[in-house]
Amino acid sequence: MFRKTTLENGLRVITAPMHGTNTVTILVLCETGSDNEPEGKVGISHFLEHMFFKGTEKRPDKREIAETLDRVGAEFNAFTAEELTAYYVKVPAEHLRLAVDVVSDILLRSLFPAPEIEREKGVIAEEIRMYTDSPMSHVQHLWLAALFGAHPLGRRIDGSLASVRAFTRRDFRQYTKRHYHTGNAVVAVAGRFETDEVRGLVRKAFEPLPTGAATHPRVMKRRLPARRLVHERRPTLDQTHLVVGVPGIRFSDPRRFAADILATLLGGGMSSRLFMRVREERGLAYAVRASSENFVDCGSWVVQAGLRSDGVAEAWQIINEEFDRVMDELVSEGELSKAQEMLRGRLVMGLEETNAQALFCGGQALLEGSVRAPEDIWREIARVRVRDVQRVAKELLPRSRRAAALLGPQRSVRRLEEMLGVN
Repeated sequence: MFRKTTLENGLRVITAPMHGTNTVTILVLCETGSDNEPEGKVGISHFLEHMFFKGTEKRPDKREIAETLDRVGAEFNAFTAEELTAYYVKVPAEHLRLAVDVVSDILLRSLFPAPEIEREKGVIAEEIRMYTDSPMSHVQHLWLAALFGAHPLGRRIDGSLASVRAFTRRDFRQYTKRHYHTGNAVVAVAGRFETDEVRGLVRKAFEPLPTGAATHPRVMKRRLPARRLVHERRPTLDQTHLVVGVPGIRFSDPRRFAADILATLLGGGMSSRLFMRVREERGLAYAVRASSENFVDCGSWVVQAGLRSDGVAEAWQIINEEFDRVMDELVSEGELSKAQEMLRGRLVMGLEETNAQALFCGGQALLEGSVRAPEDIWREIARVRVRDVQRVAKELLPRSRRAAALLGPQRSVRRLEEMLGVN
């Protein structure tokens, strides 16, 4: 059972006791990410995430931070997303106090040494190049640019080589002051612990965190793709990477569960419609999958595949046929039940680890304002009926809403433009 406490300074603390585990995870979430970045500061959320591990007043040497946690076998890391940044430490339960101390130390007392900033610019430049060189990652960047255009959600989370080179210590100080405060933060703790002890530790450790009002992401007003097709030619590729999708559904929209089921039916497993047709029947791809991603005010619903380059048009046609079919015909009760049970099983298995539990409850508290138990989410999934699936398909998948991103060796994508209806 999840329990939410708001401390005197406004910091929200979510606790998730787990029986049968000997570990505990502390996760600090801040409601700022690439969606909050001003023009000219693209990638600062991600760069700042790196800098929090580069030395503090208490542990000025970055090596000391790592060695302190390595000595107890800790797992520790951070990540930046569109609407949040997260920092976590997972330790054997007896080292909870140490985990709280280190996480609070890096977030409250980081020094941001100028030499480390300059050194990290090179590290992040290589990270950008790594993801650009990975077709499965880069086509996602192209897709978000197609869907969201100039909106911050359409930009790369890690920024550009130019923006990364320009960041200064002052930029990090100003960004931290604006976004890292109690109104934007949630601390989630999951695993084996005594609840009162956790609250006491977090209260004491995070008492210096500045207070402030929540800053929310920009409102997304566009409901159609910014561009219908984004194509990048890469002659050295042996495979073509394709994303076909539509604007999706925000967190708070009750249709999100039907949209999840729709994605599961079409590309959620090895017995899904698109997997069977594109891979098993036609041999056009190794990987093909569908997914529904939700943001605070919008979403992204996609099918992604790595395809034989001479089979792109055929795969595209199959995807369009299955989109049309699920709009025109009711899915069977058996298909619906299978998709629901698949989602339930993945929900259960996905929450076995303490870090997953912390992100599950902490992310909800941060972005949705409340925390639902897995059983509550399962009940919402179980309520979906075949007509709900058809209804959300008709709302999401009309041909006028479809867009695509393509990364491959093709010189021309005229055939695909014709199939999309792009002039």
